[in-house]
Amino acid sequence: MGWMTKSPVLARLVLLLVLVGCQEADHAPLGSPVAEGKPNSGIVPSADAPLAEETPLAPVHVVRRADYDLEDHAAIEQRMKDDIFYLASDELAGRGPYSAGLEAAAQHIAREFKQAGLKTDLIEGQPFQVFHRRASLGLGREQKLNWQVEGRTETLTFNEDFRPLSASSTAKVDLPLVFAGYGITSAEDEYDDYQGLDVAGKGVILLRHEPDQRGLTGKFAGKENSEHAFLRSKIANALKQGAAAIFFCSSEWAVNENDQADDLLNFNLNMPRDFRPSVPVAHLTRDAVDRLLSSGGHPSLADLEREIDTDLQPRSFPLNGAMARADFKIINNERTQKNVLGLLPGKGDLGEETIVLGAHYDHLGRGGGGSLAPWTSEIHNGADDNASGTTVLLELARQIQALEGPHRRRILCIAFAAEEQGLIGSEYYVRHPLFAMENTKAMLNFDMVGRLREGKLTVYGVDTAKQYVGLLRKHAEPHTLNLKMTRGGYGPSDHASFYSRGVPVLHFFTGFHPQYHRPSDTADLVNIEGLRKIAQLASGIIPELATGDITPAEPGGGIAGLGIASDLPPGESASREKPPLGVQVRKPGMGQGIEVRRVISGTPAEAAGLRAGDRILTWNETPVETVPGLIGMAKGAEPMQKVPLKILRGTIELEVTVAF
Repeated sequence: MGWMTKSPVLARLVLLLVLVGCQEADHAPLGSPVAEGKPNSGIVPSADAPLAEETPLAPVHVVRRADYDLEDHAAIEQRMKDDIFYLASDELAGRGPYSAGLEAAAQHIAREFKQAGLKTDLIEGQPFQVFHRRASLGLGREQKLNWQVEGRTETLTFNEDFRPLSASSTAKVDLPLVFAGYGITSAEDEYDDYQGLDVAGKGVILLRHEPDQRGLTGKFAGKENSEHAFLRSKIANALKQGAAAIFFCSSEWAVNENDQADDLLNFNLNMPRDFRPSVPVAHLTRDAVDRLLSSGGHPSLADLEREIDTDLQPRSFPLNGAMARADFKIINNERTQKNVLGLLPGKGDLGEETIVLGAHYDHLGRGGGGSLAPWTSEIHNGADDNASGTTVLLELARQIQALEGPHRRRILCIAFAAEEQGLIGSEYYVRHPLFAMENTKAMLNFDMVGRLREGKLTVYGVDTAKQYVGLLRKHAEPHTLNLKMTRGGYGPSDHASFYSRGVPVLHFFTGFHPQYHRPSDTADLVNIEGLRKIAQLASGIIPELATGDITPAEPGGGIAGLGIASDLPPGESASREKPPLGVQVRKPGMGQGIEVRRVISGTPAEAAGLRAGDRILTWNETPVETVPGLIGMAKGAEPMQKVPLKILRGTIELEVTVAF
């Protein structure tokens, strides 16, 4: 479940931050040259890393059964156990955005939908509704580089002596070598490492950073880093000079005085999307370069750097007789984020109306901004959040095949991606529906349903259709479920996207726990019997929704649907959900704060006077710099609290107060 707090009360105050149509950042702000490629001890293929040609997707688990006995509780629980233990396995590595684990989960869901008998050739012959594509690069398993000096050959070791960088191209070269200092040409600093040096068609060896890093002369940027220090600038300058290969090594300042080990840079550099040189680019250890210099009788890197720092004069020279032979393989991959759809077609007079069953299948991978254990990079398996809801969805896909009758609504099962990033998958669907939203009569959402305790099940949205309370009570009783029925159709999960379009919703939830958004949310803690009961509760409701009347509590749904349901039985305990802040935001780009994309009518945001285009700068005097940060601040709000927000409207700073 995205954006939930550890308290159900605070959960109702959570932001509605739907990041719709926003491309993910391709590179972080480059505050220092180190930020372009942080040291990394080695390439370790994982489900969160770019796929390389030798890194296959996790095998897709398939439950092979000819049919499904819907009365055999043990068989149902075994099917559900198989699903959740696979989806929450280390093999899928937390199903993070764009990861191999997320793709494996999508393939598993698609196969189970098809095996259950659902129609899956829905979008260009596939069950996948792709809403984001991201090209990524990976390293092939075999990378080769060796030096040849006067007939002697030294073979360098991949991931120990050298590593190609993502700015590289796949290439096989045999080139003479040149040492070109820091690779800087700066007229304002009266410094040019390439002056009088012919590098056309050759491989250049370059130091990272820039001369006088201690800032003794005031040139370049002093103790800071000028634009010449960045790898992108050095690569562009080397290409301008005609270099045919580029080999970087770290400067002595970085290794000895900035407390950085002489580790190889991570393969992935934060570079502009369109910056793809057509030459090999690699990072080498200082020791590998020093061995080359020594074999040709040249000064060491440390000596050369000290000489340059003494008079700020370049010390570039050709390495006569030295050749580099490189064979680099860079793999182009495309990763997607996509919803997975399976359809049970409708029949008769109701056949053009739709019931949606949904659950999100993504999670946090190895943590990141949404983790409540940010100090670790362990796999966040996301068993309860939300392998549990996905497991219920898969079981419902099997059970709805038993629906009969001449007239019934179609049932569309959707496993959403990118819920943890802001309901992106479900918001994309309601903007690009497979079937018209005005004919979508109900949506049932399952998110964090794996921890049923003492039979207590919370169901949100009970007042959004007049029939919901009666149906819930009728079908909960055989399974000894103790329902807590909660009014209001908004909340921090995918049902909110449908409710904002006027669709009556039910959202099933078994409550928070200490493992939420932590690596400890594992499948062995899931109540499998509870999952089965929730699935059977829903499978009892679905036939009546598919064939009977569904009356929205108030015409038009949306915010109006916050009205009290008229058919709550006397004495029934039901809490009322408060409206969320009510904004959609864009992911941070250039500029301050977080930009508001849309303000939803009737919410505290509208009452506070927020407008589309405003930038939220501070929340209660705390700077707002990231979407997860803004979400965290909202999670910390107290009931009835009034929160001052500083916003930027055009060029004018204003302060507004949000009253929950």
